[in-house]
Amino acid sequence: MSIADVDKTKLTPEDLVIFEKFEKATVDAKKLPPNVSQDDQLALYGLFKQALVGKNTTARPGMLDFKGKAKYEAWLKNGDMTKQVAQQKYVDLVDTLDKKYAKPTATTAE
Repeated sequence: MSIADVDKTKLTPEDLVIFEKFEKATVDAKKLPPNVSQDDQLALYGLFKQALVGKNTTARPGMLDFKGKAKYEAWLKNGDMTKQVAQQKYVDLVDTLDKKYAKPTATTAE
């Protein structure tokens, strides 16, 4: 499922506000620098999946599929969290990561 698959006409006004913030955050997340840690990337992935699909009910990846296993665990970690809560947490995390990984700005001496 992708963001484009979401039927916004079926969302309540409150859910639509959260979803639109989530939608913008997904665009902003793509602008994060490449040095975002693997743990932070996995947290984003898990919240993204939870926000669009809901609870992880997929089959556990094979023992040697390390990348698949890490992504599965990141999503599973969100348990029964609602899509709306996951969307808000995703928005908050993108904002936090944007600040955490922001390039230092040059300051001029006065």
